[in-house]
Amino acid sequence: MRRRFLHWLGAGLLAPFALHAQPLAAWPPRELQLLVPFEPGGNMAMLANLLADMMTPALPQRAIVVYRSGADGNIGTSYAARAEPDGRTVLLTGSSFLMNPLLNPDAAYDPMRDFDPVARLAVAPNVLIANAALRGKTLEQLLAKPAGSLAFATAGHGNSSHIAAELFMAKTGARWLHVPYRGTGPAVRAVEGGEVQLMFVPAGVVPGAVATGKVFALGVAAPSRVAALPDVPTFAELGVRGADNAQWYGVFVPAGTPPAVSRQLSELVVRTVQDPAMRKRLEATGMDPAALAQREFADFLAAERERMAALVKTRGIRKE
Repeated sequence: MRRRFLHWLGAGLLAPFALHAQPLAAWPPRELQLLVPFEPGGNMAMLANLLADMMTPALPQRAIVVYRSGADGNIGTSYAARAEPDGRTVLLTGSSFLMNPLLNPDAAYDPMRDFDPVARLAVAPNVLIANAALRGKTLEQLLAKPAGSLAFATAGHGNSSHIAAELFMAKTGARWLHVPYRGTGPAVRAVEGGEVQLMFVPAGVVPGAVATGKVFALGVAAPSRVAALPDVPTFAELGVRGADNAQWYGVFVPAGTPPAVSRQLSELVVRTVQDPAMRKRLEATGMDPAALAQREFADFLAAERERMAALVKTRGIRKE
């Protein structure tokens, strides 16, 4: 599975990032479609729109955001895999990009074979939120509840919210029921309404959810507290170690995209994320600007896939 990816790594396409690399002369003279394989709303959509707005001045034509949702991201991702590899179609996605094929051998795409990684944009620490009915309960008390007495929502099977919950349960021995929803918004509303009790969400989602008074934050799955949530302890502070987990967001192009195009795109994306205005907007939403150019992003993905494969095996996670 990694053969295509490793070939790409060794093909000389991964020159170190240079801020003032060659101009976008190799770019196709058509609008760039930034494809998001999920419903509008949430961090990914916000990030896609920010990226499109800030990239457009550097492109021959404008960048637009296109949504193709369904099947936990598989529909849009498989569409991008089949797109013409000319730089016009760019996939913006996250952790489920790697997880979905691990859970579904019949997935219509192979992340290592069908795509070339371009750049990582940002990461967002996950935060465990709970319905207000559990307010006053400690994490220790929640972990002591009988198996199946608590349920957790996710934005879909294999989504980063699911991964975070499975990792947490692996480290704590919790046995909660999984209830997947179609996207972060519906899942958070389910927690607010008491349909389920718990959910892992990106840090940027927490302030808005907490403001409703219907949920509260229990802990942060990160080595240190989040600046936007200074009163929310880390899991390590609560006695849980090894459960740190963050959602990541990155861009990809179909395999076979001309090297000059993918290289220029990587440079443009990294430069955009490093722009002070972009960094400020990302940080305001609870995301950490964490740009990785092609080689570093490829290394990150290889390690992340091994980590996810181990989690799938350990937890016995299967396709639903």
